[in-house]
Amino acid sequence: MDSKHLLITDRKKIREAWGKSDEDVMQDIQIIRVWLGTQKHLPEIPTDAMIEFFLTNCKYSIEKTKQNLDMYYTARDLVPDVYRNINPTIPSQVEAAYATACMVILPNLTPNLYRVSIIRFRNDMLQKADINKFNANSLSNFYEVRIHEDLTMGDVTVIDYEHCSFSVMAKLSLVAMKQCVFVFEKVQSSRLKQLHLLNPPAFVDKILTLLKSFMKSKLKERIYIHKSIEDVYHYIPKDTLPSDYGGKEKSMAELEDIWKKKFLEYKDRFDYLDKITVNEALRPEKLKNDELLGYYGNFKKIQID
Repeated sequence: MDSKHLLITDRKKIREAWGKSDEDVMQDIQIIRVWLGTQKHLPEIPTDAMIEFFLTNCKYSIEKTKQNLDMYYTARDLVPDVYRNINPTIPSQVEAAYATACMVILPNLTPNLYRVSIIRFRNDMLQKADINKFNANSLSNFYEVRIHEDLTMGDVTVIDYEHCSFSVMAKLSLVAMKQCVFVFEKVQSSRLKQLHLLNPPAFVDKILTLLKSFMKSKLKERIYIHKSIEDVYHYIPKDTLPSDYGGKEKSMAELEDIWKKKFLEYKDRFDYLDKITVNEALRPEKLKNDELLGYYGNFKKIQID
């Protein structure tokens, strides 16, 4: 497998699942394009592939798609600590974050057209590993590639705690947890279908309780805890998983290497994202998502306190 086949999707099936013909999709994209032309505060006009990704994530709601696209750019200024110094093509910026865990997104969709991500804590974790940087920051880099190449009906995430130590998790800050949920729910509008916690040590219960306090009730109901990988097979087809977990896919290490190559292919894009900003003076009307602004303001206050 090369990096060109790292995200295999089925655009036709996904469009059909939403009851959309090719013509319908192009019409919706054009509606968004016309709207984008009036949003002079935004730094660019996204590609058709990007717009379709947002449309699908927002269940083809035109208004939600507009809001989500705006947030994709605005969040970089709203929460700069999440998006600053995370360029995955610059080793010095991400070394500490990726020393914490190995994260990969699997190439093949599940039968339900879901995309599976796996996060596994490293057993050779470095002292300089920073779990707080790994959270929202790392998710954002993978999300960026997916915006350009992926299309799914939802997300499934597996977090493997087998090699996770208390000393590392003890460094996890409340702000970092809230940032992660904020980016996941409010900025990326991720359609998480399942969150599987594999091999969690006892202390994870307290962290999970805190995390749930920031989540919507619907998301809380989609969290599953497993003591063995065999339990996960009831939710994710075994063959879809990496060889480390009994599947037929490449190993986690192999997939991680391919993802590093994929990030390098996007160097120009990541370099560009480091420079862009939203020109609030040109925003035609006040940002509508007051809930988002309040959400961020709450945990920004915690950080100051």
